[in-house]
Amino acid sequence: METGDIVISRAGHDSGKPFIVVARASADFVLIADGSSRPVDNPKLKRIKHLRVAEPSGIEDPTNASLKKRLKKFISERRIYAEK
Repeated sequence: METGDIVISRAGHDSGKPFIVVARASADFVLIADGSSRPVDNPKLKRIKHLRVAEPSGIEDPTNASLKKRLKKFISERRIYAEK
């Protein structure tokens, strides 16, 4: 799992929701954001084992707008919907 990967949460209240890895915190944790509920300046700390890598996003310098745009494209291509 690397910075810029699109991941799907497998556990927690955000289960099934896509995010983008914005940084690696340690060997077991990464920081994830989606640009709206989790902006780049306030990312979520998440265990790697609670995430599934979907594909690389191609984003090198993440901004809230670029994350939203890329995740919107990912959702429309894959027809993935977060469970509520």
